[in-house]
Formats: sequence, C-alpha cells, structure tokens
Amino acid sequence: FPVTINDVKIIKLRRQLGLEGYGLYWCLIEMLRDTPDYKLPIDSVDDIAFSLNTSKEKVETVINNYELFTVDEQLFFSERLIRNMEKYTETKKRLSEAGKSGMAKRYNKEKPFKLVQ
Repeated sequence: FPVTINDVKIIKLRRQLGLEGYGLYWCLIEMLRDTPDYKLPIDSVDDIAFSLNTSKEKVETVINNYELFTVDEQLFFSERLIRNMEKYTETKKRLSEAGKSGMAKRYNKEKPFKLVQ
C-alpha cells in the first residue's frame, strides 16, 4: 500500500518541512519509479535538487531523516516502492497471460459460420 498523508512518517515530514517536503517526497518516488531498478545514486542529490528547484539540503533531509528511504553506500531507494512495483509487475504479467490465453481459446475454436469473401 502507498504511503498516505496520515502515515506517521509523513506527518513528521510535513510538520517539519510542510507541504514542500511532502511534494519532494512524491517527486523522489516518481523519479525512482522511472528508473529500471527503482534506485538512484546518492551522489545525484545535487542534480535532483536542481531539477526540483530546491536545495540539496532539503532533498537530503527528505531522503535521510524520515525512514522513508533506504540509503546504502551508493544508492537510495524506497523498499515500499520496490515491493509495490513487484506486485504491480506480477499482476500485470498474470493479467496479460490470462488475456492471451483467453484470446487463443476464442480464436482457436471452430467458427460456427464461414465468412464469404
């Protein structure tokens, strides 16, 4: 499930950084979502801040201070986003396979009438 405005971590973020912090959080989630592995290099914070028209310090605060992101030596990511995207990808794959199977069954049946050309 996605983080909501009433999540304790988000309330703390909003209390300290206001809606700007909340917006930065969602911008970071969108940026992570657009990467193949849902992770970004921690050394890209300057570029992220520039692209979001904010300070490096604010971006670092959102990433590091609210337990919303995991940071390792080189990357930061949202474990929740990764879990949700794995579920989404699996569901999408399952539905695609079901659709293909249904279409194959539908078109492999003997047709009750012939089309005249």
